[in-house]
Amino acid sequence: MKKILVVTNNPLAFEKYENSRKVEGSPVEVVEEASRMMLEGYSLLGSPLPPNGRLMKNPYRSIALVEEKGQLKNGRDLLLLESARQRLRETPFLSSIGGRGKDLAFMDLELLETSLGHR
Repeated sequence: MKKILVVTNNPLAFEKYENSRKVEGSPVEVVEEASRMMLEGYSLLGSPLPPNGRLMKNPYRSIALVEEKGQLKNGRDLLLLESARQRLRETPFLSSIGGRGKDLAFMDLELLETSLGHR
């Protein structure tokens, strides 16, 4: 069975998934860490971006990766991550202070679980 790694700045995702890498900072830093993990033998399991522009403003991002040790890497995943990084650098993120932050963290966790097939 292949190892799944969650790269996240979302405290809910970090607490729920034992095999996760906590990132301090914005979704841009999450994408950059996911890119570094690709160089260590991981591939994207889902999209690095949410399905719509409104969710793009969420200050929490969780990206699921799957270990692909020993296999040839496809540059497509790195291109997707670079495109996501560029797009997120231009995105104004919502504030995560108070109850809104809890809701935003929950929405990010739901998107992650959907990409992992846990729904």
